[in-house]
Amino acid sequence: KRQLIYRIEKTKGVSLIMKILTKKQMINAEQNSVSYGVSLSHLMKNAGFALFTVIKDYAYKNMTNECLLLIGSGNNGGDGLVCANYLKDAGINPTVVLLADAKTDLAKDAFSALRSDIRVIKCIESIPTEEIINAKIIIDCVFGTGFHGEFSNNVKEVFSAVEKSLAYKIACDLPSGVNCENGFAASCTVHYDKTVSFHAAKLGCLLSPAKEYCGEIQVCDIKIPSQAENAFKTELFDISLAKAFLPARPENSHKGTFGKASLLVGSDKYIGAAILSANAALRSGVGIVHVMSTESVVKTIAPTVPEAIFTPLRSASDGAVSEENLEVILHKTEKSSALLIGCGIQKTPDTINLTKEIVSKYKGTIILDADGINCICENIDVLRNTEANVVLTPHPAELSRLVGKDLSNTLNNRISCVLDFCESFGVTVISKSRESFAYNGKKAYLISKGNSALSKGGSGDMLAGICASLIAQGSEPLDAIALASYILGECAETLSVSMSKRGILPRDILNSLPGVIFNIEN
Repeated sequence: KRQLIYRIEKTKGVSLIMKILTKKQMINAEQNSVSYGVSLSHLMKNAGFALFTVIKDYAYKNMTNECLLLIGSGNNGGDGLVCANYLKDAGINPTVVLLADAKTDLAKDAFSALRSDIRVIKCIESIPTEEIINAKIIIDCVFGTGFHGEFSNNVKEVFSAVEKSLAYKIACDLPSGVNCENGFAASCTVHYDKTVSFHAAKLGCLLSPAKEYCGEIQVCDIKIPSQAENAFKTELFDISLAKAFLPARPENSHKGTFGKASLLVGSDKYIGAAILSANAALRSGVGIVHVMSTESVVKTIAPTVPEAIFTPLRSASDGAVSEENLEVILHKTEKSSALLIGCGIQKTPDTINLTKEIVSKYKGTIILDADGINCICENIDVLRNTEANVVLTPHPAELSRLVGKDLSNTLNNRISCVLDFCESFGVTVISKSRESFAYNGKKAYLISKGNSALSKGGSGDMLAGICASLIAQGSEPLDAIALASYILGECAETLSVSMSKRGILPRDILNSLPGVIFNIEN
């Protein structure tokens, strides 16, 4: 597997910071360009030239004057045909392999303009397997952003030959077989050395498993006017953002300087969740951690978390917190900067009613995690009427419950589910996965830190605790949850340098938090 590299492309001495756009955003940007005087045909010429520049640089450096372009029926194929003319002009002999006849007007125009001295092979008649395998450079201009599903049998045969080839492999805009929206990859998708992405990186290319096929992602400018973009931006969360978003920590301070986080967590059945979330909050800098749970949970965890303060609550017969505690909870959290609900509270009639009432009446920032999410699903409209800022931290199954769709549908449309939900309810959501996606209706972050060491019970409890801590210290909810995810992932990666991912426990993550945050600070 090739390491994924994010490159800042320089054009005329001006650095273009890599943007990440969804398929819909990219289509809108292209269409809006027409209103600002840049036609779609002009964008195709720019894309073809940008692709040519990348191929030319590699060909000259490696002293080869031949390449093979796989061309599809749409505009991605049109980009490749435009590129072929530029290659021929530069003394590089392209062979064009047509997998289908041109269907879009732009692709038809590009084929009509193809130089007559460029060799063309039609895969419709026969597949040039031997030529593909023996090629020096192969450029995939077949499907682009429009792909979904699986390859047909003859296309599978083509890409099987590409995968076997020792050629330097370049994908135009994104690898064929990759779903631009959810990052899924069809069988027989090729592992590329480089993906040349036009104007912006496509979100699907940065999600697993798609990112394993992209190689180096190089973003090239195709002169889309900045005014043509009118949607939110997604940023790849990196070390510079992590450092910038860490709350200030003045030396002239006291515990009140760094806020108070209240945690309604745990039950007689899930005691560990309360321990992990409280410790994670304390280890990430909050001034006061206030744990509210059943009396038996408080008695159990108080000796293990001596730095916290506690409010024992009445329990129901099932061992969960009773809804009779509503007024006590609201009173005890009046001075809290953040309130975490979830992490082992269970989903019971009492906790469902209690969560609903707290969300409707609390006026600070609420983080709903695990059972906090499950409890709110039956009263989802309360999110529209609350005065609280609400952050939700669902894993895929919890997200499917929130949006009211089956798990398969949610996995296939994870990003769009988050976008629609946040915009409908005015909340902040982090969709937890191999690459987590955080969004608040205005801005989004993609967080790709972490590994399988986090695939254990308790990881979500720690994430929620860190998020509550950061919000209590003054971070904006979106920044806090993205930073919490980054920190947790960095802990897992750091520990994995010297420990097996199999044996890393949440308690190991907790102990590593101060060191990882120290590295970010410095």
